[in-house]
Amino acid sequence: MSTWARLHFQALQGAFGRLAEQPFASAVSLGVLAVAMALPLVAWVALHSVGAATAGLDTEPHANVFLALDATDEDVKRVGDALRAHPESASVRFVSRGEALAELKATTHLAELLAAMERNPLPHAFTVRLRSADPARLEPARKAWAAIPKVDQVAADFEWATRLARWIRLADRVLAAVAIALAGAVAFIVGHLIRLQVVTRREEIEVSQLVGATAADVRRPFLYFGLVQGALAGLAALALAWAACAWVAHEMSALAPVYASELKLVFLGPIELMAVLGAAAALGWIGSALAVGREIRRFSRAG
Repeated sequence: MSTWARLHFQALQGAFGRLAEQPFASAVSLGVLAVAMALPLVAWVALHSVGAATAGLDTEPHANVFLALDATDEDVKRVGDALRAHPESASVRFVSRGEALAELKATTHLAELLAAMERNPLPHAFTVRLRSADPARLEPARKAWAAIPKVDQVAADFEWATRLARWIRLADRVLAAVAIALAGAVAFIVGHLIRLQVVTRREEIEVSQLVGATAADVRRPFLYFGLVQGALAGLAALALAWAACAWVAHEMSALAPVYASELKLVFLGPIELMAVLGAAAALGWIGSALAVGREIRRFSRAG
C-alpha cells in the first residue's frame, strides 16, 4: 500500500474509531442529521407518488355533456348535431349508456353492485374536445350546451387535473427550496461538531505542526470524520424515510378497495438512493472542510 493510500485509510479508520468512542453522542448527532435529511425525502416520495398517480389523467381541454335519462335517439342526434356545429368544438364523441356502464364495470371494483341493478343508471353522454382551455371562451360554450333541450349537465373535467398539475409543480419548487435550506443546515451542524473537535484538540494540532505536519495532514482526519458522519446520516435518513413510507403504504392499501383505486407510493430508485448517499457524504465533507479551515486560520492568527 502506498503512503498516500495508507494515510487516507488511517484517516477513515480513525473516523469510525472516534464515532465508536462516544456512541451515545454519535447516535444523537447522527439522529439529528438523519431527521433533517429524511423530511425532504418523505416529501419527495409523496409528491412523486401523486405525480405518478396523476400522470395518466387527461389534461387536454374537453367537456362532458350528459343527457337526461329519458333522452331518446332523436334527442341524441339533435344534441350531437348542435355540439358539432358549435365553433368551440374540435371533435365530438358519443358514449352510449351501455358503453359507459361496460367501461365503469371494467375500470372499478363495482361490477357486482352494478350487475345487481335492475336498470342502467348512467345517461348517454358526449365528450367534446375543445379548441381552447381559456375560461373566457369555455364558459359561454358551457352555458350554450347546458341550454340545449335534454342536456342534464355539462362538466369540464380537465380543469381540476390542470390545477392539480400546477400545484404539483409549485410543490416541487417549494420542496427544492426546503431541501436546499436543510442541506445548508446539515452542513452547518456537521461543521459545528467538527469545530468542537478541532478546538478540543488544539494543543495536539499545534504540536503536530511543530514536528512537520502539513495543513493537509491536519485536515485529513476531520474531513474523513465529516464524510463518515454525512454518509451514515444519509443511510439513517433513507431508513427513516423508507419506514415512514412503508407505514403509509400499508395504511393506504386498506383504503384502496374503499375508493376503488390502486394507491401506491413510489420510493427512490437505485440511482436516486446512491445520489442521496453521495450528497449526504458531500455535505459532511463540505461542512467539515469549512469548519477546519476556519479554526486553523484562527489558530495561526492567535499564534
